[in-house]
Amino acid sequence: MFPYLTVFGRDIPVYWLCGLAGGACCAVLLLVRHRSFPDLKQVDVTNAAALGVVGMILGARLLYLLTMLPLLVENREYLREHGDVLKDILLNGMVFYGGLFGFLAAVQIYLKKYRLDRSAFWDYAAPCLPLFHAFGRIGCFCSGCCYGFESERLGLVFVHSIGGPADRPFFPLQLVGSAGEFCLFIAVLLFERAHRGQGKALPFYLTAYAVGRFVCEFFRGDEIRGVYAGLSVSQWISLLLLAALIIRHVIRRGRPARTAA
Repeated sequence: MFPYLTVFGRDIPVYWLCGLAGGACCAVLLLVRHRSFPDLKQVDVTNAAALGVVGMILGARLLYLLTMLPLLVENREYLREHGDVLKDILLNGMVFYGGLFGFLAAVQIYLKKYRLDRSAFWDYAAPCLPLFHAFGRIGCFCSGCCYGFESERLGLVFVHSIGGPADRPFFPLQLVGSAGEFCLFIAVLLFERAHRGQGKALPFYLTAYAVGRFVCEFFRGDEIRGVYAGLSVSQWISLLLLAALIIRHVIRRGRPARTAA
């Protein structure tokens, strides 16, 4: 694996380069799709996206630290003596769900403050979420984190890994996840086109991702992500997200009946 790319004597994390590539692709996608959403002003799209990126980074870091908290408490004596290890933990690592919720919350705040059409905006922007994540998973592969189960037959040794063991073969679940995200990107595009103007693209994406993430977690090999009662933190979040989406759907379906009554 190649977690760093050396440019002019400086080591640049490939994970961040993949994130930049994903962000650039999303920017191009938004420019192309803007013709179908002329009522959305470019300045609002730019401002919402910028605020969303801030929320994404903060959310991803916060959830990572929360998942690491039990490990930090358990090894507090060791970390007290090895400040460099503690510094590395505090300055590195992200969790996608935290980034996703941070992004959604930050953008929602902007849309609500300026009274913009939230349904139209999320129909417009929803395909960017799996597209960006697809590049992020490639970054995970390069860093050697988020790997799958240990396997001599199907595994790869993540040499120079900075996110896991570098001496044993693990199934490259990151690449499977990346391929799945690219497929989900196409699915969200097609779904939004078929249901344009109905505000269903984001719920569709969240539902599909939550189901896929729940299943995918069974094949993960990195226990550092936290496992409680047999399920990982991301699986519990997936279940809660699905429950919230179901409740939202039931409430929305019941509104016309109550109005008519």
